[in-house]
Amino acid sequence: MHHWEVIPLESIGPVQLGMSQEEVRAVLGEPSHTEQAREKWGLSFPDRDCFFRNAFQVSYNQELRADFIAVSQDRDYIVTYEGLAVHTTPAPELVRAISRQASFDESYREHPRNYWFPKLYLNLFRSDGESEFFDTMGICTPEFGSK
Repeated sequence: MHHWEVIPLESIGPVQLGMSQEEVRAVLGEPSHTEQAREKWGLSFPDRDCFFRNAFQVSYNQELRADFIAVSQDRDYIVTYEGLAVHTTPAPELVRAISRQASFDESYREHPRNYWFPKLYLNLFRSDGESEFFDTMGICTPEFGSK
């Protein structure tokens, strides 16, 4: 089992923001699913590779450099933030830990399902705003976060 640390504005485990698609695939292997850039419902969706049964996703900019990394819980890895397991730490405790570095945007349109920490370009997502745990953590580049 892999143990991967989240470093905002930098990396989740072996995948660093700014890596080329080839570099990402070299450290994670072949993706279990890929999506080509497309337009749908008037929105732009970037190229994306999905690994570990689609639980670890990497989106790329036009130069095919990683600009968004999202991780959901999977049996093959544990993701931590300052030593706390992201997917099994109670939501309020995880939010407090991250808030020691930067505050979240309480006015964010999807809050409390989605906690956006704009200074860290980090988000936490849960499908139900009342869930005890977050489903997904993501980090992105400032360019991706400003879209």
